[in-house]
Amino acid sequence: MPTRTYLQRVDELVRLHLLAMGYGPATFGQRRNLWAANSTNPGFTASVAVEHATAQSPDPSAPDQKLVGVAYGFPGPPGSWWYREVHRGLRSAGLSPQDATDILSDYDEISEVHVLPGHQGHGIGHLLMDDLLSRLRCGTSLLSTPEVDDGTNAAWSLYRSLGFRDLLRGFHFTSDPRPFGILARDRRTGTPSPRDCAGAADQRTASCPRPGP
Repeated sequence: MPTRTYLQRVDELVRLHLLAMGYGPATFGQRRNLWAANSTNPGFTASVAVEHATAQSPDPSAPDQKLVGVAYGFPGPPGSWWYREVHRGLRSAGLSPQDATDILSDYDEISEVHVLPGHQGHGIGHLLMDDLLSRLRCGTSLLSTPEVDDGTNAAWSLYRSLGFRDLLRGFHFTSDPRPFGILARDRRTGTPSPRDCAGAADQRTASCPRPGP
């Protein structure tokens, strides 16, 4: 999805995000500002899934094609809030400052991955991630996802199938009381390198168009 189109439809994307995450509408303004700001990161790239008639080609710029999924990422900027939080977690897991810095020296942050409720369970998340990962260029892709009791919900199963492995487990961001897993995937092999692991629908079709730059 070209960044211009992303910004044109950012309100819809954020509403999709709120529905997928179960967040209330009161958070819309803050999340919209964040999603718009993220698109200004150098190397930002987004993949979307749209619902369209079978006879149509997917076109994320077409307002009559409903957005049903989104994933985006960008090279992780040193000094960003997410960088500082994960660096803190790596240090707490026993890594030296230099080792933690080395792990975060060449990574893409997969910031958001969401599929609209009602469209989940049909492989859309896998299509989105396949497309996004094919265009990320840093050595490692990192993402965070809430922990679940047995580690086998749809999100965790998706990430495991794509080669993501544990970097940190049970990690707490300062802004969220929930525990998170930080997962890593090596772009060249589809798995993390050893040093990365710190221990701790019928007539209508949803598809991912190949995005522009």
